[in-house]
Amino acid sequence: MKQFADQTFWTSFSKNFWEKKPFHVKNFQSSLNEIDQSEVFQMLISYSDNCRKMKSAEGFKLYIKGQMLHPEDVLQFLPIKKDKSLLGYHQRMEKDFSDYCLICDELLQVSQNNWLGLQKFSNDLFAYVGFPNRFIEIGLYLGNYRKTPFGVHVDGCGVFSFPVVGKKTFRLWTPNFGKKNPSLDRSLNYAKFNKASKTIKAAPGDMTYWPSSSWHIAESNGDFNATWSLGVWVDQPHYRNFTDSITALLQKKLSHSSEEKFELTPTENEIISLPKGYLNSISILKGLSAAELYDTLVIDWLKLVSKKGYRKNPKINFPSQLSLSTTIQIPKSEAIIWARLKAKKRTVYAFQGNVIETAPSAQLHNLITELNKGKPCLFSDYLKGSGKLERLKTFQLLFT
Repeated sequence: MKQFADQTFWTSFSKNFWEKKPFHVKNFQSSLNEIDQSEVFQMLISYSDNCRKMKSAEGFKLYIKGQMLHPEDVLQFLPIKKDKSLLGYHQRMEKDFSDYCLICDELLQVSQNNWLGLQKFSNDLFAYVGFPNRFIEIGLYLGNYRKTPFGVHVDGCGVFSFPVVGKKTFRLWTPNFGKKNPSLDRSLNYAKFNKASKTIKAAPGDMTYWPSSSWHIAESNGDFNATWSLGVWVDQPHYRNFTDSITALLQKKLSHSSEEKFELTPTENEIISLPKGYLNSISILKGLSAAELYDTLVIDWLKLVSKKGYRKNPKINFPSQLSLSTTIQIPKSEAIIWARLKAKKRTVYAFQGNVIETAPSAQLHNLITELNKGKPCLFSDYLKGSGKLERLKTFQLLFT
């Protein structure tokens, strides 16, 4: 019997398991479980071909007998069309390597349809557990490795796993046990700790989850396996997000204060006053308005939300140089989000993590409104008058 990701499921999951304890469900109806082996192989080929074209294996990691290869050496071991399938790739690799693990991060960047399915899963998750305070990312692990090559570890993310090929065992320890047994960290020889662990055995069609605080390692019997791993990073407290946002504002404000030499004056070893530079900084901080703070935070929030919580989004193939005679269209699944600033008469627009700030422009706003409807738009139909080229130049920054 299939388990559907409906309201009842997510309500129970968020209440009983999210950031609390591991979870395993069989026959889980998910967009990720609907991606079959052939589709995964085609995505691997597309990604690998692009890496070969760019002469960079960025996004891939390859471990041979537990040792990570140098990035420059990975290209020669990536899947090729002649492999014909995941199993074909494995058979080629297995001739030379009795223990290998290939990891591809963000593989779904090369498949818009499957990317939309992933967004459906993450949007449902966010609706019940909240938006991630850092980011979410997905990777594919495949090979005949018997243990995760970098050993027992704990991440700053809650992890969802979806086996594609073969069976996988996940061995988990509680955070308290990991804290009391520091030798567990990165260990590949952990048999003495097995009695204290919990194991989850998963097969294609299943979904497993463990919280960000769980120490864990993946195990197999050495047969070929491939597994999606979806990490939701939750390890950054709110005050870090807040201070990171405010830092840029403070740097801008304080950079205008004059430099001065600090002179020491003897006062019987008692400091009774601050140098003028410090006092000026206090005045600047006291002068910050609620509107300025709002603007700083809303810009960072737009940047995060425009990426839909992900570390990296599939890039849309727009022309590298836009002109007034260019027509563009953004997918209906995407949107340019925006906000009005409060401290100054400016508008901010964000798309896939890129942000522009501009003076209010009815022409530019009308263009963005139509693009958000999924319509193809010719720039010359929207940008007119003496400032049209400047507005076009500003707009292009959203896609670079």
